[in-house]
Amino acid sequence: MPKETPATSDLSLARLRESYPPILDTAQVAELLGLNVRTVMGMANDGRLPASRLPGSRKYHFFLEDIIAALRSNPAAEATHTE
Repeated sequence: MPKETPATSDLSLARLRESYPPILDTAQVAELLGLNVRTVMGMANDGRLPASRLPGSRKYHFFLEDIIAALRSNPAAEATHTE
């Protein structure tokens, strides 16, 4: 897999923003992240994913930009330099 540079990263994000609406439902977030819908609901419920609910509703709503920011702020591993 080719290494992602800032330019290709920006291009990937632009495509992502074109593919999804600005406000997502649970199924769309699950598709985007490659997770099960119940996993997304659990992560929203415990605060691992930023989500909103309308008063009296059980349905979660997610802002696409918040999901992108959550991914960026939680890298899988810190970059290390090896020689």
